[in-house]
Amino acid sequence: MEETAVKTKISKTKAIKEFYDWAESILFALIGVVAVLTFVVRGTVVDGPSMIPTLENEQFLSFTHIYKSLNYNDIVIAHAKDLPNDNGGIGKNVIKRVIGLPGDTISIDPVEGAVYRNGEKLPTEVVNGVIYEDGHMISDYTRTLRDNMPEFPYSVTVPENHIFVMGDNRNHSRDSRDSEIGMIEMNYVIGKAFLRLTPFKSFGFIN
Repeated sequence: MEETAVKTKISKTKAIKEFYDWAESILFALIGVVAVLTFVVRGTVVDGPSMIPTLENEQFLSFTHIYKSLNYNDIVIAHAKDLPNDNGGIGKNVIKRVIGLPGDTISIDPVEGAVYRNGEKLPTEVVNGVIYEDGHMISDYTRTLRDNMPEFPYSVTVPENHIFVMGDNRNHSRDSRDSEIGMIEMNYVIGKAFLRLTPFKSFGFIN
């Protein structure tokens, strides 16, 4: 009888220890997730149609502000410091695609509907009725210049420590073609988007 009681006590002690070990593992995992979400990964909501067909209005994205460098076709969240916001003030975050890096000359031919980088036309192809430019989808050929852009021919050289960005919805996007956004200073790039979280049917990494 005494031996049975001892075994029962040992079993309870072992079960309690296993429970605390399990709870400790869960706690550390949660702390890790919170740390990642706080210091590495953040979230943002797409506001407007400027990135259609890649991103749609009100989709929720994950982005990170920790990266080695920016590359062509990265999708970035940036602060456009001179763009009017919805609260009547100045300064608004935008989500756009990197088209030009420091030192690049970006030219746009709205008649041809083409974008040139350093004198070379960005390659385009049509697959199943969808236009791909430089490997990613765009809504249409780049026909429209913003009302407050310089007259065509439009050609600019990206200054040091800046990027030239455009929306994939080329004829319905306020971006570096617009004087209220212009070329984005690197210091105003908040992060790079990499994952589409909602709606769940669209969940996946962003191309």
